[in-house]
Amino acid sequence: MAAAIVEELLLRNPGRCPVAAKYLREAAGAERGHRVSLGHSGATFDEALAAITAGACHATHLFNRMPPLNHRAPGLAGAVLQADEVAAEIICDGFHVHPALVRAAIAAKRPSRVMAITDATAAAGLPPGSRARLGGRPIVAGDSTALLDDGTIAGSVLTMDRAFQILIGRVGLSPVDAVTLCATTPARELGLVGHGILAPEAAADLVVLDQNFTVVQTYVGGQLAYSRNTAAPGSV
Repeated sequence: MAAAIVEELLLRNPGRCPVAAKYLREAAGAERGHRVSLGHSGATFDEALAAITAGACHATHLFNRMPPLNHRAPGLAGAVLQADEVAAEIICDGFHVHPALVRAAIAAKRPSRVMAITDATAAAGLPPGSRARLGGRPIVAGDSTALLDDGTIAGSVLTMDRAFQILIGRVGLSPVDAVTLCATTPARELGLVGHGILAPEAAADLVVLDQNFTVVQTYVGGQLAYSRNTAAPGSV
């Protein structure tokens, strides 16, 4: 509840940031241990810094639903970019955030502080024109995003394998850095020990890709869950 109140205050009453900070400190405190995320907010740079000082350590949908980054008014996005204690999500479909700005954010924060996300809706992976629902409202799959009937963007149609391909092909990351954004950093930020890495005694949840970074096989807990060419069971 405290985290929800913080977002409501930052979004609708940014001038009351001291009140929001009080609830934020309660939510992020040692007794509750919640991860408080900043996003979808018109908070100013100074208000965002106050929230970070109070314990916010995560950013939702960096650059989206927040004021544009400005060289005289850096806003919430600027505060997140310069704060090493904040791990940031970026929607990596090449549409919500331009690949050049994704690359700039990764350069500013390093792969260990950025998470690639899909913001996927039920239309993800479906052909353009397919219909689905979001929060009870009808949406349609577009070429790059999901849309409401009036054309408003309503999330993405991105799948994580496609996000990985975009990070390498359009953002220009190495496969190692792309893996860090897609798996290692998210797992660490969620406290999932043994996930997001390939190591002895780690969870054997992994994906096998071909030279085009297309999924060939997936393993869950060491057991073959999907194979592009065969349904035969297997393990690693």
